[in-house]
Amino acid sequence: MAPLNEEQLKDIRDERKKQIMNAAIKVFAENGVKLTKISMIAKEAGVSHGLVYHYFSSKEEVLFESLEWAMETADTKKRLDEMNKTNLSPLEKLKAFATFGLKEGNSDIFRLIQHLGSSDKMPEHVQELVFNSGKVYLESLLPWIMEGQEIGEIIQGDPQELLEIFLNVISGIMADDLAFWNHNIERKVDVLLRMLSTR
Repeated sequence: MAPLNEEQLKDIRDERKKQIMNAAIKVFAENGVKLTKISMIAKEAGVSHGLVYHYFSSKEEVLFESLEWAMETADTKKRLDEMNKTNLSPLEKLKAFATFGLKEGNSDIFRLIQHLGSSDKMPEHVQELVFNSGKVYLESLLPWIMEGQEIGEIIQGDPQELLEIFLNVISGIMADDLAFWNHNIERKVDVLLRMLSTR
């Protein structure tokens, strides 16, 4: 068997690093930043403890690089823009957003951001990433609330306040037992959306 060339070795290293970062997002989301240990990330990734340190110098570096990578990969803005181009009504768009966000695995980045809260220990560029992520949700979902109010599909009231209540409820659910929510998720999201619906 011929030895691997430099490009093949780089691809293997890149894939291994992504494998570790993907595991890190999941472990940090499930356990919070303080309780997460490098050994937990290594176990989730199926690699040795030492290999994690081959790619990252500390738990914080794993956290911040993984978060940055995951947020770029998730491309939330693109997903919301695609939803915007559909013929769904505003309430149906909110349902699609909630259903996608509450599915196990999809909520890890959001949950991790919740754990980080307003930590001032994050590097400035990561704080900016987190802030911009929140802005994307507001800029995309607020027009859906307003349009839904205009057509009589969503209850009246301050649209910003309604959106913040909706997102806080989603955050609370994500921090709870997603396995419960993923059983009959469509029906449960319908019940959740009754807080906004005029029907």
